[in-house]
Amino acid sequence: MSKYLSVWMSFGVLATLVLAAEAVECSEEETTLLKPKLTTTLVTQMTDCLMECTGMTYIRKLQLQDNRNIRLIDSTEGDLGEYCWSTELKCNTGESFQHAYVVIPVDTSAVGHKQLEVKSTVPTVTRLQEHVSPTTVAEKCGFRYDATGPISTRNSGTLFCVQVLTQEDVLDDTFLKCPPFMVTFWQRSLSQSN
Repeated sequence: MSKYLSVWMSFGVLATLVLAAEAVECSEEETTLLKPKLTTTLVTQMTDCLMECTGMTYIRKLQLQDNRNIRLIDSTEGDLGEYCWSTELKCNTGESFQHAYVVIPVDTSAVGHKQLEVKSTVPTVTRLQEHVSPTTVAEKCGFRYDATGPISTRNSGTLFCVQVLTQEDVLDDTFLKCPPFMVTFWQRSLSQSN
C-alpha cells in the first residue's frame, strides 16, 4: 500500500510541475516549426487510461533519467470513427519538438497489433507505422504509432485525425479500452535542463 501511495504522491508532484512549466510560451524561432497554442484555463476531462499511462510513463521517465519534457494529450471526436488532436501544440521557451506518438489503448485479448491499422485522415490519408522500439512511454499504455512526420509538417492544417481499422478495413473501436491519446516529446535546451 505504501508503494502505491508513494507512486501517486510522486505523480501528483510531477503533474503539478508539468502544469507550472506549461505556462511559458515558445520562443519566436520555434514558432516556425510548430505554432504555439496559448495556455487556456479550461481543464479537460482525462480518461482513466490517460491518467494511468501518465503515471506509468513518468515513473519510467525517472527510472531512465530521461530529461525530455513529455506531454500526454487526450483526443477529441472528429467525423465518424475519427480521433483528432490540434497541431498547435503547447511548448515552452527553449524546447524543440522531437517525437509524437498516437497511443491506442487496446484490450489485447480482443485484438493483436497485427490486426490493427491506424490511418491519419486529416490532413492527408497516410498509414501510420507502429513504433516497436522501446520508448519512455510505458508499454502497458497501448500500441504506439509514430505521428512525428504529420504533426511536424508545416502546412498540415490545425487538426491531425486518425481512424483505427481492423485489417479488413472495418471501423471498429469495440476493442479500445479508452479513446486514443497522443504523447509528445520535447528536448530542452542546455540552459533549461537541470
